[in-house]
Amino acid sequence: MVKGKSSIEQQMEKLFKHTRTGSFKTRARYQSSCYHFLEFVHKNFKLKNLRNLHDKHVVAYIIARQQDGISPKTIKNDLVAIRYLHDMIPNAKHDLSDNKGLKEMYNLTLEKTPAVKGDRGWTKEEFRNMYNFANERAFESKTAGDVRDVMILCRTMGLRVAEAVAMHRSQAEEALRTGIYQVRGEAKNGKWRQVPLSKPARHMLQQRLATVERGEKIFVTPNEKTHHAINRVEKFLQHHRDKFITREGQQKRSYQGKTNPLTFHGLRYNYVQDRMKEEMSNGFTFEQAATIVTKEVGHERIDVINVYLGK
Repeated sequence: MVKGKSSIEQQMEKLFKHTRTGSFKTRARYQSSCYHFLEFVHKNFKLKNLRNLHDKHVVAYIIARQQDGISPKTIKNDLVAIRYLHDMIPNAKHDLSDNKGLKEMYNLTLEKTPAVKGDRGWTKEEFRNMYNFANERAFESKTAGDVRDVMILCRTMGLRVAEAVAMHRSQAEEALRTGIYQVRGEAKNGKWRQVPLSKPARHMLQQRLATVERGEKIFVTPNEKTHHAINRVEKFLQHHRDKFITREGQQKRSYQGKTNPLTFHGLRYNYVQDRMKEEMSNGFTFEQAATIVTKEVGHERIDVINVYLGK
């Protein structure tokens, strides 16, 4: 026994030690949330085994957090972390309800989280100029080449930067065979999803595979941590992005006197905006199109689409 830590906290630490689902930052954030949750459960329920985790523990914790004035967004992030932990528990005795189930069965109130306001999407000119800049430096800088190709994956397939950088050669090979890219445990919430392989991504991956050994990742060098590779490409973009901001882009990303910067996440906004137009031009209603697109970008609620549309 580690002094000062309950048995369920130690069990949790062991599970997090061996999981590789999600990025390093995501796992660290989830583990921090779970520490708070399990400290509450230990104190109020004397729970000894994580296998016995139940809805009642979750409901009591959420009510306590609400009474403490914790924001709805933080509480929903807590719930994501708790479910992430629960998914790792071997032979768990109880299923945990989703948010809808918690509200219906336990009369729990979960307020809507305020969406991030404003558009984060890039203009075509900003994307083209940043892409060309990275491409010109790809011969002398691996990071520049990685930035160029990750931009393609984020822009044309809606991948998160962490999902793109964590791509394995085997995932790329499967996508080239089937035309469908399988996002696996590297997803933000550890939830697998399928995304159609875009033509630009197909061309890029065909070239990339010639330089990547079997068993390796596309963008992560041997002996490099994935989160270090993610940091590399993000820092490159942050260092150079201001060179390519246009007046049109500033107007597009402005909200309440502030301008959202160019980020990889902003390319997901472009993807969603284009896909919504595409599906609605095919005759689908907004709700029908949103149902399709929200799954492609790894969300479960169609109202999230309004965030990506800058509404």
